[in-house]
Amino acid sequence: MSTDEVVDTRGGAIGLGRRRAWLRIGVPMGGVALVIVAILAIALYSDHANRAGVLLLSDELLDSLQSRISQEVASYFSPATRATRLVRDIVVRNAISDRAAALEAFAASALRQTPQIDALYSGDSEGNFMMVQRDESSGTKTKLVLNATGERVVEWIRLDADGRETQREQDPKDEYDPRVREWYQGALKADDVFWTSVYIFFTRREPGITAAIRYRGEDGGDRVFGVDITLKALSDFLASLKIGQSGRAVIIDGAGHLIAAPTSVMGRALGDRDVAARLDELGDPVLAAIYDRFRVEGFGRRVHEIGGMQTIFLASRLPIAGRDWALLMVVPESDFTGFVASNGRKTILLSLIVIMLAAGLAALLVRQGLRADRAARLLLDRGQAIERQSLAFANLARHADLLDCSKEEPLQALTAVLGDLAAARRTSVWQLSGGGRLLRCVDACERDISGHVAGISLSRSELPQFFAALESGEEIQARNAADDRRTVDFHRALMHPIDSRAVLVVPVSGANKVIGAIVLEDAAQMSGAREFVALFANVLAARMLDGAGHPTVSRAKAAETTFVIAGEHSFDTELVPHSPDMEVDGEDVFPMAAVMSIKFGDAAAMATLDPGGSTTLADRIVATLQEIAATHHIPYMKLMSHDIVAAGGLTPSDTTAILRIADASVAARERCIELFEAGGHPPSFRIGISCGTAIGGDVGQRPRLFNLWGEAVRTAELMADTGTGPGAIQVSEAAYDRLHSHFLFRPRGSFYLPRLGPTQTFVLGSRQ
Repeated sequence: MSTDEVVDTRGGAIGLGRRRAWLRIGVPMGGVALVIVAILAIALYSDHANRAGVLLLSDELLDSLQSRISQEVASYFSPATRATRLVRDIVVRNAISDRAAALEAFAASALRQTPQIDALYSGDSEGNFMMVQRDESSGTKTKLVLNATGERVVEWIRLDADGRETQREQDPKDEYDPRVREWYQGALKADDVFWTSVYIFFTRREPGITAAIRYRGEDGGDRVFGVDITLKALSDFLASLKIGQSGRAVIIDGAGHLIAAPTSVMGRALGDRDVAARLDELGDPVLAAIYDRFRVEGFGRRVHEIGGMQTIFLASRLPIAGRDWALLMVVPESDFTGFVASNGRKTILLSLIVIMLAAGLAALLVRQGLRADRAARLLLDRGQAIERQSLAFANLARHADLLDCSKEEPLQALTAVLGDLAAARRTSVWQLSGGGRLLRCVDACERDISGHVAGISLSRSELPQFFAALESGEEIQARNAADDRRTVDFHRALMHPIDSRAVLVVPVSGANKVIGAIVLEDAAQMSGAREFVALFANVLAARMLDGAGHPTVSRAKAAETTFVIAGEHSFDTELVPHSPDMEVDGEDVFPMAAVMSIKFGDAAAMATLDPGGSTTLADRIVATLQEIAATHHIPYMKLMSHDIVAAGGLTPSDTTAILRIADASVAARERCIELFEAGGHPPSFRIGISCGTAIGGDVGQRPRLFNLWGEAVRTAELMADTGTGPGAIQVSEAAYDRLHSHFLFRPRGSFYLPRLGPTQTFVLGSRQ
């Protein structure tokens, strides 16, 4: 585990280090943030000020356009008013016979001088009508309607630009009657010039407006003179106006009919209608929405959001000839402020360069500051590591008897020093034994509780992958031992109970092979401890090799057991003869029985012969177990198929039966592993131990056989059936309560066992 970036958090300087780191990072980043805020504030203020200025200029522009349109409309319609009065005066002052010629002469001149005038005409109360109209060939065409007694004549006379007649024709189908027209009826009721509303001219079928004036003759008859003005020129004028990028203006009357609009839709969409189009018939949703707001809010200047876009709206009166006309102008606000937003975006983009430069400088400053702090921390860490190493080497020098295998205090002291030096949660020293089949804990120290334990044994059958990885001689390093296939079994067996995760296993080599290991769990400061670990491993190698050549009495053998001999015992094939002290009539209850159950799983292996071909593996195992039973004074042992049951405590005076059963199980485990491996088979057996009530008695005919059953026997068999792995010795909670002061255990956990319910089980290691 690399710990070069780990900072010691035990000292009070960590708070200062964190504050310094925050200052190193916070001050430059805060400066960049202030630059960003300042740029944004300036951009927002500039945008707001520019927008306000542009809108103020747009108001002035719209006012100017409004004034210009008003003047243009006034100048557009004022000639018609004057022409109406002039034609009346000229015509009525001539003789009756010359009135037609006078009207025609004046009309021709007016049409040439005033382009917006389309026609001049007069009509009387008898239905007579005369109209002089501009012709497409730059000349004029005159329409005469004469209603003589008993007949009606409609005649068209065409003159060229020089006033010469080019065509004369009659139109008997023409039913035009001036007396029913709006201009005639309106003029009769008005004292001065009367203006019609917009309508479709009868002859041209185009929208226009008429100015008419009445004259009453001496005979009491009424004559009305009129001037037609087309609206196309006014619409062309509105279309020529530049109102922003997409603004437009329209003129409407009080009923919403279009007077003029900058579009040709007005003319094309009318067809044969005899009334003008309305504003909402143009197909323009913006103008339709503005017209709706105008009808509610009236005249004035406003800004509305229409179609998701801010739109400036201006409505003003056009007092032309007393008509209730209105000028409507609409223009998107973006037409005036678009360049402001565009410039703002460009300013922001340019400001990004400044921000990037500031951020780059801040990043360099942060990097340099953090590198300086990191260098200072590394120097501090190395100084502390050197100090810890010096202390560790001093402790090593004080223990000159470290190689003396009969003394455990020097080893315990150095294990504790190594744990402190590496800041490891637990430090342990292990030694391979039994021909590499077992890994025995020589010493283990937990830093939090400063306690030492030893004697825990792990078998190759339980941890095959861990043993294989260890014997490879390579250092084993796992950040999460539970996820590494090499250490997953080791984690489950030893690390999981104390919730440690990371593990470092350093092999101890001697005589060209691995003879042990140093295990560090959750080590946080290995940078200053590796040299000491290497030296410690060499010292341990010498100690272990010396201990192998000069065996000494260890703690596992220090606790001798005082046996109470249960009497004579016999182990023939039937195991029939038993101690005289166990003679019972019928059945007897043994409340303190200690039972061991050994279950063998590989039937084929049990039947294999030894290399000499004389005995099977089962025969050798049974003979070995008989020797172990004799050595540990086990009074009862019986073979049933592939299972063996041994028991003690079958007499009231046998108080150490559970200790002898446990010693026998350890010996049986070692000898059975040797026998399986000698035959070339992987160990295939499990051992279970329990204590409690058992029932026994002689059964059958002479010679009667002694049989044992009951709760203790069933529980021991369950312990063997549910063991953790091949060669494991699993004991019940009751047996653990009586053995834990003499043997080393590791808890397996809480399990639900049939007939027992929830119970704690333990894996037996070795003697303490």
